[in-house]
Amino acid sequence: AYEELFVGMTVEEVEEWFNNYTDERGRPIKPDTENFEELNSDEQEMLVDVTSGATMSLSDAHGYFIEAIKEAYDNRFAVNKADEVESFGFGLTHNGRIGPGKDDTGTQVYSFNNVFVNTLFNDEGEIVSIFVDELEVATPNYDGEAMPHLSGFPGQGGYNIDEDHDQEVEGKTPDTNEYFLSEIEKWKTKKERGEDYVMSSLGTWADQMDTYEELFVGMTVEEVEEWFNNYTDERGRPIKPDTENFEELNSDEQEMLVDVTSGATMSLSDAHGYFIEAIKESYENRINLNLEIE
Repeated sequence: AYEELFVGMTVEEVEEWFNNYTDERGRPIKPDTENFEELNSDEQEMLVDVTSGATMSLSDAHGYFIEAIKEAYDNRFAVNKADEVESFGFGLTHNGRIGPGKDDTGTQVYSFNNVFVNTLFNDEGEIVSIFVDELEVATPNYDGEAMPHLSGFPGQGGYNIDEDHDQEVEGKTPDTNEYFLSEIEKWKTKKERGEDYVMSSLGTWADQMDTYEELFVGMTVEEVEEWFNNYTDERGRPIKPDTENFEELNSDEQEMLVDVTSGATMSLSDAHGYFIEAIKESYENRINLNLEIE
């Protein structure tokens, strides 16, 4: 109901609608309230229609939807060949990981990964544009400085923390509501981490993912999966020139892989993140778009 309501609005108009027509809890004003009586007949009619389909809050601790819509606009980028776009898909995969590693006391590090994929397809199912990002969160005994952390939930006694990232545990995290909320507030995706997440001499995680995104434009999801099956190793990483598998490929394939591995070598499907699976899910979840490009 909300999605249908917001189509045709600018993000500024969405925010204005929210400010004018929701209550202090972020829920649409209902007909049986004092605020409703202060509105004109057109506004009342609109709200009767909206609240017949949706009454949940658009901005509270259950979810900050208005803020996310604004961020979607802030993060927008131009799409080449937008006139070819027929459908849009969103894919999500998530996995827990025992690791990476243990701290200096022998206590296990735990983490989880959520992969997000937004994809635009043409009428032949080929990718016109693709955007991939990932949120990785680890227990605070992991020594990476930019890694988002989660100690657990208040009442569990806290977790080992490597506060100065020197591979030595200093103590336990505070076992409080405030600390729990502060950890989550600092979470950033891998693209948001930007220059703070350098993978190797090839650059940042975002740089490597940009390489894959560029590679997959023009492919169908079936062709993406076929490329992955043919040109990655048992760890899901592109075959490198200095390996036995590389020698078995023809010259065109070798040239392509030299180009790919000059920009990206990280895995596309392992415990660090199931990217191929998320791309496939974005196609399975696609919805048709009625776009009019002027």
